Amino acid sequence: MNTAFGRRLQLVASLEIMAVLWILVFGLALFAFGSFVQSTKADLAGQLQQVVVALDASPNAATAQSAANAVAAGYVRSGVVVIVFDRTQRIDLYRADRSDPQVAMHPSKRGQPLAGAIPNAGLSANIILGLATAFGLQALHAHVGGVDLTVREADVSLVNAVEPFILPFFVALVLTAIFAFMLARALTRQVLRPLVEVQAALERFASGDLRPQPIAADARSSLGGLAVAYNGAIEQMQRAFAEDERANASMRQFIADASHQLRTPLTVVRGFIAILRKGDLRSPEDRARILETMHRQSALMGSLIDKLMLLDRWEESDERRPAEPIDISRLVEDVVAPLAEAHPDRAVRVETRCGELAAIDPIDLSHAVTNIVDNALKYTAGAVDVAVSGDRGRVVVTISDAGPGMTGEEIDHAFDRFFRGARRDVEGTGLGLAIARRAIERAGGSLTLESDVRHGSRFTISLPAAARAALPEPVPSAV
Repeated sequence: MNTAFGRRLQLVASLEIMAVLWILVFGLALFAFGSFVQSTKADLAGQLQQVVVALDASPNAATAQSAANAVAAGYVRSGVVVIVFDRTQRIDLYRADRSDPQVAMHPSKRGQPLAGAIPNAGLSANIILGLATAFGLQALHAHVGGVDLTVREADVSLVNAVEPFILPFFVALVLTAIFAFMLARALTRQVLRPLVEVQAALERFASGDLRPQPIAADARSSLGGLAVAYNGAIEQMQRAFAEDERANASMRQFIADASHQLRTPLTVVRGFIAILRKGDLRSPEDRARILETMHRQSALMGSLIDKLMLLDRWEESDERRPAEPIDISRLVEDVVAPLAEAHPDRAVRVETRCGELAAIDPIDLSHAVTNIVDNALKYTAGAVDVAVSGDRGRVVVTISDAGPGMTGEEIDHAFDRFFRGARRDVEGTGLGLAIARRAIERAGGSLTLESDVRHGSRFTISLPAAARAALPEPVPSAV
């Protein structure tokens, strides 16, 4: 983690974790010290009780000296100071170690340090003694016969019991600080990992490497949401790239196909123009035949350009004038009638049911029906059947032929631009079915194809049915 933000975050996390761990260590240490003080207080109470019992049973405990002698007989444990005093004398009894054969008795004098005290206590000793006092470790008092008793823990014994734990305590503090730093480093790396990876990915993009590389992320964390958003942007970019690639491929294919379709009639026209300019005609009939061919080829180029412009206009903008419900049956009859008259040798049957309404631009539907019926008349030799019916809120137009049908591969590409299948000897542009499907889709409908090589082809146009407007009530005429 090389960023200044990462280092600051790691420092803050280290301090916070270290503070929590140090509080725990201090708490445990104080709890242990408090337990030790409570145990010492209980021992002092027991020691005082033993001394009181011993003096009660001794007949010679009227003075401090006689009471001290009775106590020294075996009722003083190591590390405890027993003070016996009367009106005239004070004696301290103290055994520094268990190995001492007998208890030392020190008559007290002014200026003399108390038994078990530390003459020159250092900082640690003063802290230990202060904490012991704060935790309630105090001398215990009693009065037996003619003497007073005081039992207290020797300062030396108390300090010696606690001091060995000071070094482990500070070692624990150092270890917790190291642990806090390592834990903070691991946690900050884990937390900032999505941010670091997103930054690296953006830097890679800035350098020109646009290969999408999603980042593993956990949406439950705050910065994990950043990685999730980045992955969403990557997916969107991948889709955009794929769509752009498909559009470019489609455009390249479109330009190649359009160029090919226009090149053939243009070549024919140029060839015949060259013949006419040279005057290389064998008979007057050749001139008429050439002019007719040139006219047909120029008409083909014009039709191709018009259809390409129509498709381009539909693709550029899907805006169209609001369509009013129209009678589909009547429109289909009007569109098919001229085509049937132009092919008197073909059987074109139309079966319609009046009153089937759909909201579609009449020009769009005319384009669709004209292109499908025209294809059927061009590519087949049998009858062509056109029917209009209603089915579950839809208006269905079916156009069937009894021709040779299509193969599975031809069905898959039938609606592609410039696709003409194996029958390329028939004059056409290969745009009719593409225009038909786009025209139907603009009205929210669908155009499907069913075909096989034995029974011909069946095109089905399905449009959402429109409700018939209520007729106005007749107004009675005045008599």
